[in-house]
Amino acid sequence: MGNEEKMDNTKKVEEVKESKTEKVEEPKFNKVESKDLKKEKGMNHIDNKKEKKEKKQKNKIKKEGTEKGNKKVGYWVGGVVLLLVVLAIVTALLLLPATPEKSVEGMLNSLKNADFESVNKYVNYEEIVNESETLQNSEMDAETQSLLFDKLSWKILNISKEENTANVEVEITNKDFNQIITNYKQEALKIAFSGESFTQEEQNNKLKEQLKNEEIGTKTVTTTIQLVKQDKEWKVQADESLVNALLPGLQEAINSLNKIING
Repeated sequence: MGNEEKMDNTKKVEEVKESKTEKVEEPKFNKVESKDLKKEKGMNHIDNKKEKKEKKQKNKIKKEGTEKGNKKVGYWVGGVVLLLVVLAIVTALLLLPATPEKSVEGMLNSLKNADFESVNKYVNYEEIVNESETLQNSEMDAETQSLLFDKLSWKILNISKEENTANVEVEITNKDFNQIITNYKQEALKIAFSGESFTQEEQNNKLKEQLKNEEIGTKTVTTTIQLVKQDKEWKVQADESLVNALLPGLQEAINSLNKIING
């Protein structure tokens, strides 16, 4: 019996030791597990924060893209509306009834732009040429003709109109052709006295030089342009006074030249 009791006591002691060992080791395991859990939770928190930040940035970029898209659409719509308004205004102007003022403006604008075909809508350009002895007897190329009117400007002062006739008083400013012809004449005399030939091409070139001369001043003439209504259109009547206004000083230069020639 003594031996059995000893064995039982020894067994009990070992069980107590095992129980203590298990109790001591269990907190260590739980402590390690707790640290890992905290670390995992911390990582999850960081990941959630990062995810929220990325989502916020994506939303911001998406919003900015939408705003830019809306602006582009707005600009496009505004451009279309503006174009339609301009077209409507131009159409309305084109549909306005013909007036003496429009015919005079149209003729002068066409001359300034060297659009001589369009000039014929308002006045026969050949009639203007025929009214000027200088233009009629010259063989000017297209560039020379365009230089005649490239500095042309005007101001309409008064309009009087009856049933089929109208008078438009206008102030016209252009190059001083008296000075142009005077300079051209001096160049021509130099060539003549030198004994050199003076071909038509050389004459045109010398005239171009003077027409392009920026030192040449301008001259202003006030004249009354006469118009007649034909087939609902107002046509300008070409006459000497119109030519003298369009090419101011030209007739004066020609008269001076004729005096020298005729002695």
